[in-house]
Amino acid sequence: MGLVELPAGRHAWRFDSLLQFPQLAHTFSLRTATGGGNISLSGSRDQDSARDERRACCQQLGVVPEDLVVGGQVHAADVELVDDRHRGRGSLAADSVIPACDGLLTITPNLPLMCAVGDCAAILLFVSGDSPGLAVLHAGWRGLVGEIIPRGVAALCVATSSTPDMVHAGISPCISWDSFQVGSEVAEHAPASCRRRWPQAVDKWAVHLAGWSQHQLQNSGVPTSQIEVAELDSFTARGHCFSHRRQGIEAGRMGLFASLR
Repeated sequence: MGLVELPAGRHAWRFDSLLQFPQLAHTFSLRTATGGGNISLSGSRDQDSARDERRACCQQLGVVPEDLVVGGQVHAADVELVDDRHRGRGSLAADSVIPACDGLLTITPNLPLMCAVGDCAAILLFVSGDSPGLAVLHAGWRGLVGEIIPRGVAALCVATSSTPDMVHAGISPCISWDSFQVGSEVAEHAPASCRRRWPQAVDKWAVHLAGWSQHQLQNSGVPTSQIEVAELDSFTARGHCFSHRRQGIEAGRMGLFASLR
């Protein structure tokens, strides 16, 4: 399905390979053509509009917006298992998020999770069957260095009594390596296949964030055939994506929303 047009000028991204599972509902919110669509409550952003966007995304999933669970993302690699006790944490107020948490995991039905990104990749992990579960991970380069994806895959497998070859994954729109210039202190951590010298720049590199994420998924045992990568560069897709690199610190945020039905 990929890019989806929604009412009120909204757009979203859906992973084709994950739409086959009736146990999973998901959507990745995008920027509107007029610059709206931000889902972040932090900074000086319009919080009322952000709450409206969160409600619209939850409506797409058929879940209650006030039940949404949000982590306080700090570009780390912690993954937390959440359940009914966490219902509503960070849903409509920034001060109630689960602190210092870049990965959320659940096996609880109708408990929607959210991950916000502005150039980083949002990773959706899902296991189907009699004991389904899902995780949403915030995967920037720091999270990847901390191996948030292997941690997420391992935690999901424990929670669902499954193995990595049963995991299905989606990698959201994120900054492409044609747009992502970094120093050697970042590039040295990326797999050799996911970094290359930046043209005509001394000690500058391009890093393939989605490729790095896919590499970690594969090394974690997730089959390549069960990994879907969204082909949308958040830096250059101005009409559909917010970008911290392009717009600065107050850029809006896109969001991965997912729930077990």
